[in-house]
Amino acid sequence: MSVSPPPTPGLHNSFDDNTDDLLHLLTDTWNNPLKANISDSKWTRDYLTKLTSLPLEELLHEPSALREEQAKAKRDAQNLAFRDYPSFLHAQTCRHEAEETLDGLHAHLGEFLLSVPELQQACQEFAEHAKDLKEERGKITSVLEHQNVLTDLLEIPQLMETCVWNGYYSEAMDLASHVRLLQVRYPLSVIKSIQDQVQASSDLMLVQLISHLRKPIRLAAAMNVVGFLRRMDVFGSEFELQMVFLRCRDDFLQQRLIRIKRDMSEDVRQRSVDAFEYLKRYVDVMREQMFEIGTQYISIFSKAQDSLLSDYMAHTIGLIKTALNTHLPMIEDTSALASLLAQLQYCGMSLGRIGLDFRHIFMQLLKT
Repeated sequence: MSVSPPPTPGLHNSFDDNTDDLLHLLTDTWNNPLKANISDSKWTRDYLTKLTSLPLEELLHEPSALREEQAKAKRDAQNLAFRDYPSFLHAQTCRHEAEETLDGLHAHLGEFLLSVPELQQACQEFAEHAKDLKEERGKITSVLEHQNVLTDLLEIPQLMETCVWNGYYSEAMDLASHVRLLQVRYPLSVIKSIQDQVQASSDLMLVQLISHLRKPIRLAAAMNVVGFLRRMDVFGSEFELQMVFLRCRDDFLQQRLIRIKRDMSEDVRQRSVDAFEYLKRYVDVMREQMFEIGTQYISIFSKAQDSLLSDYMAHTIGLIKTALNTHLPMIEDTSALASLLAQLQYCGMSLGRIGLDFRHIFMQLLKT
């Protein structure tokens, strides 16, 4: 078998030029709208190349071969159309439906595009409203999570009032201190409201504590009351607290003196007896109360450097002197006067234990 040598580049370019000329010659007189597609088709050029390379006998047989192939393709197309006719109809129906669907989709898409601004605005409004709802929900959730703490917080005023009315002053002061600390840390309106209610109970507690000092009270109880008053820090200084203490104890003293006060009879003899009985009880009350006040004051205010107690005792001794000057002239019985003198001496000796011996003040008064 002989092998033909490969075509040279010059020969190949010349062959392509001849093919183009042949294609131009064949299609020059065509009026077919597919003329441009056929001229530019690579298949057309390849087929012309094949034709020009065929021997004469095969080239003469080529038309009949093409007609046979065309007839065969036509028969195959007819068979295919007959066999798949329903599929073609269904495909045509689907094409029409797809066109209608696409047309409808285009119309709806236009309507959707027109409604997008309204939808966007509605979404923004919903987002703002949802944001508010989310914040409210967050607050409610936080309240539920801290329900026990909030309940305890809101019950403080009632608990404070209960402590005050039942005399649990130390616990009440702890609650008041806790609320003041909360007010500093969390300056909220609800805390301010709780602080106002607690302050009302604190005012009530102050009134109760001061009222205890106006009643019969022992030293230990008096020290507790003054300790609570110090802890409340409602007085400007220790001196002011001392004044309040002496004023309250003096009020109790005056209450006792009012209870023993009696009207003097118009009869001279009976008036002498009434005056003696009054002074006797008066001196007893003064002795008891002055000793109690002095003892309590010295024990409670042991570090006091002022003369407040001395001034108060001088005032009280002045009251005794006034009462003696008023009622001694009414007493005519010398034995009664001697009894009063002994009673005053005993009173002076008793008070002398706390440095308040006043016997020398009344000796000259009784002798006259």
